[in-house]
Amino acid sequence: MPAIERVKDKALSKFTSLVYLYTGLGITFWLLAAFALAKNQAFTVPLLSWGAQHQILFTILAVAVPLVFLSLCQRFAQRSYFLTFVCYLAFLAAFSILGVPIFYSYSAKNIVQALCMSAIAFIVMAGYGYVTKTDLMTWSRTLMTGLIAVIIVSILNLVLFKSTIMMLIISAVTTILFLGLIAWDSQNLKRIYYQSQGANLGAIALVASVNLVLDFINLFLSLLSLFGNDN
Repeated sequence: MPAIERVKDKALSKFTSLVYLYTGLGITFWLLAAFALAKNQAFTVPLLSWGAQHQILFTILAVAVPLVFLSLCQRFAQRSYFLTFVCYLAFLAAFSILGVPIFYSYSAKNIVQALCMSAIAFIVMAGYGYVTKTDLMTWSRTLMTGLIAVIIVSILNLVLFKSTIMMLIISAVTTILFLGLIAWDSQNLKRIYYQSQGANLGAIALVASVNLVLDFINLFLSLLSLFGNDN
């Protein structure tokens, strides 16, 4: 019996290691794609100018298009690793448009500092979520409620209030929320693994890494907003 448990633990460790590898690669790809778009000013400047004039429509499209690729990614996960991988990259490429403004608004020093803080916080919270014996699933309702509230308040502030102080408060709350979500999603990897026995675990690991990639990106953006000095 102990031998069986060791085999299970080893397989779970392999799966989670693959998820974290994809997470790191996904974050790197997102940053590079956003940077490449930012350097292509002939494309991004008119796009961002249009987005500034049509903020609500731009936000909807910037979220809806990546979600389409994410949906395809989840659908293909049970069938084909290759198609899952292609949709995964397409999702990150489409989502990278939201990262373009940081390369115009913040210095390289600010970006690197925020990345370092985010990486340290991510490692700590992911490690906690994975090893803790506490059932973090009880956090789900609080985290989801907080996330919905932040999205609503952010939209209202973007459209109506346009308050800098409100933005700082939103960034602080967002930071706390995504620290919790990193721990929650890390613990949830065990549940995903045990529910996916017999499936294409490589493709499942790709899909599972999406939440952690999004957690990191949102944490990074909120920390950059809090501690970065706008150019």
